[in-house]
Amino acid sequence: MDAIIRLVDIRKSFGPAPVLRGVSLDIERGRTSVVLGPSGCGKTVLLKHVIGLLQPDAGEVLFDGQNLAGLTEKQLYTVRTRFGFLFQGGALFDSMTAVENVMFPLIEHASLGRVEIRDRAMECLTVVGLKDFAARMPADLSGGQRKRVALARAIALQPEVILYDEPTTGLDPIRSDVINELIIKLQQDLHVTSLVVTHDMTSAFKVGDRLIMLHEGRVLADAPKDEFARIQQPTVQRFIRGEADEEDLASLRNADLSESIETRTEEQ
Repeated sequence: MDAIIRLVDIRKSFGPAPVLRGVSLDIERGRTSVVLGPSGCGKTVLLKHVIGLLQPDAGEVLFDGQNLAGLTEKQLYTVRTRFGFLFQGGALFDSMTAVENVMFPLIEHASLGRVEIRDRAMECLTVVGLKDFAARMPADLSGGQRKRVALARAIALQPEVILYDEPTTGLDPIRSDVINELIIKLQQDLHVTSLVVTHDMTSAFKVGDRLIMLHEGRVLADAPKDEFARIQQPTVQRFIRGEADEEDLASLRNADLSESIETRTEEQ
């Protein structure tokens, strides 16, 4: 498959703490790749490298054959218009209605008249099932509805790639499934490339063509969805099943909570 995004030996540290320790990935055009891993493993940092918000300490990030490190800020700005980004919290403007939020990137980047901009924004809201909510303020929307408005905004510029940062976080299982169905629908109908960062295994197995697991800043597992669950690496299997490792459990077992409570009671 043709790689639209290529990460080559990416390394990134913040101060003395290494976050990415040599990550190499090819993200296939027109497919949905899901990056999994525990909190703090570098998933969101990886996304920020893909869109040029962070520069690697070493290695290369290539988008459609271009090395992002070699681009000027103006060139990067142009490249970013080819991406849609669904932020973890939605990141809607509280002072704008739903339709105004979707119109915002079009006003900034598209050479369209005001009527055309509003029409396209309404089309995007229709795609996510919220046409009748166009005049609502973000405060008047549920968490799932806010994410759907944010997704409508992400597709307004007709991007080639959509980046999803924890798209189902904070949503109940039913609202999460609505987001999952939208991710699938956009990939199929718009033929976009999707890169999803999540620790939601239900979502990962539903939307992903390919699953990639990061662990301690490295790629621990990378396989098509149907093969991923069969990987017999202990850390991968624990993550899939949602099980704590023995080291964490041992530290919990060794902590004498009753003794600590008795000591505080005596001091009082």
